[in-house]
Amino acid sequence: MSTAADRRAAFKALHEKGRAFLMPNPFDIGTARILDGLRFDAMATSSAGYAWTRGVKDAEGLITRDAALSHAAEIIGATTLPVNGDLENGFGDSPDDVVETVKGAIEVGLAGCSIEDYSQDPRHPYYDLDLAVDRIKAAVEAKNGTAPDFVLTARSEGPVQTEHELEETIKRLNAFAAAGADCIYAPQLKDREQISRVLDAVEAPVNILAGRKNFHLTRKELGDMGVTRVSIGAGLARIAFDAFIAAAEDMKGGGAFGCFDRAETMPEGAADFESFMKARL
Repeated sequence: MSTAADRRAAFKALHEKGRAFLMPNPFDIGTARILDGLRFDAMATSSAGYAWTRGVKDAEGLITRDAALSHAAEIIGATTLPVNGDLENGFGDSPDDVVETVKGAIEVGLAGCSIEDYSQDPRHPYYDLDLAVDRIKAAVEAKNGTAPDFVLTARSEGPVQTEHELEETIKRLNAFAAAGADCIYAPQLKDREQISRVLDAVEAPVNILAGRKNFHLTRKELGDMGVTRVSIGAGLARIAFDAFIAAAEDMKGGGAFGCFDRAETMPEGAADFESFMKARL
């Protein structure tokens, strides 16, 4: 059984290799067991995926720090792989709030976590840069004093549709890297040109979100570009929930049950999900 320190060291080492390692996101114990059985390099919680299992929307302050860390502990207990925590904005606006979250993440055994600059305040959705940087500095100091191998990822959540927006995102990512973040992440980055701009401009390992529609760069292409880590976010959870509602609508609208035939048509060679579940010895 790997210790928390072992998992932190393994996770840190993955970031030092820098070849687009894949970090999918389970949303409960069962999906964590599946990803563990498929032997990915690491996995991460998904704040959205977990929120949906609780019947609430993501990033609206409806999931507490304690709930998110308890969920993370469940995922950690279901795998031997390193687990990264999607811990939103650190469950508070101040640097002290972020420090409490990072300390809690280390205590439950996470190998790393991400902290966003999204404030959850619709009137002012992104923290001012000075405060955003202070939050990351405080988090870095807290984790370095307790678990230096813990990988802290700093996220810039703003849009990147215009040249100005992309420049502002790069400015934030550079500031977070200078503040000591181990990895940087801008979820809105999507096309090759934008990603290349960030890779050229920022001296830090970069995470790219691949689990969304119309993302067509392959893992090899991302690795060749210099991307360190590829995460899926809520992508797997969205597929699962979409399949559930599609089947339910088929039953309700058509009065037939052919939707369940889809469960019998696994691709040849695909693993049976039940094979990854625990059973009585």
